[in-house]
Amino acid sequence: KGDQYAALRDSVLALELAPDNEKAHFRQIQSLHALDFNKLALEKLRQFQEKYRATATNDKSLKSLSDQIQEAISKGLKDREMNRHELKDCIDYSRRYSGHCNCNTDIKEANFFGPQQEYIMAGSDDKHIFLWSRLSESVLKVYRGDSTLVNCVQPHPTLPIIASSGLEKVVKLWSPQPAPPDEDDMHSVLEDPEILAKIAAENQKQMDNTNPFPNISMIQNAMLGMLDPDGNPNSCAAS
Repeated sequence: KGDQYAALRDSVLALELAPDNEKAHFRQIQSLHALDFNKLALEKLRQFQEKYRATATNDKSLKSLSDQIQEAISKGLKDREMNRHELKDCIDYSRRYSGHCNCNTDIKEANFFGPQQEYIMAGSDDKHIFLWSRLSESVLKVYRGDSTLVNCVQPHPTLPIIASSGLEKVVKLWSPQPAPPDEDDMHSVLEDPEILAKIAAENQKQMDNTNPFPNISMIQNAMLGMLDPDGNPNSCAAS
């Protein structure tokens, strides 16, 4: 739903800049339907059909979308309600950073990083630490951070050092280093745009999985490994 909401925001902005852009109107209707605002989507659809009659008559995509909206309404699917009184005090996000995965735990941290706070960092279920440009919102680099997943990422307030932790028994410290000594270590930092796009696509597929806890056994085993035979926490390993 987050992607659909972002698409809805984009369509609203596009229509503010170009009110007669047919594609922006179509995307808005499409997003409203995907977010279960079917009655509002139908209202916008009828306005579109009235204003752009040639497109409404000949466009197969619009016909298909119209059928989907009508079907959802006819089946009595619950329509999302929008209470404008409740929304008037809400604050929307100003920027959105995507590509990582957050399905298996609910304690993922995101933090600013850099001398001018020009980067955003966060952990991910795919064992990586993600680094975004704060202004462009694009993924710049991905670091291999853990053997299972990365929950917490904290930068040092003044030095170029980052602390990260996941389900392992250690907290890792990251700082600038010389070139990696061997080829295996070179794969711990990823910055090729094609590879980053592939990682983001795989994470999106993971979050679209119908099972919200696909690796719950992995998490349980990791947590149990932190306890001694009497059920008490083990001593932390030195980093």
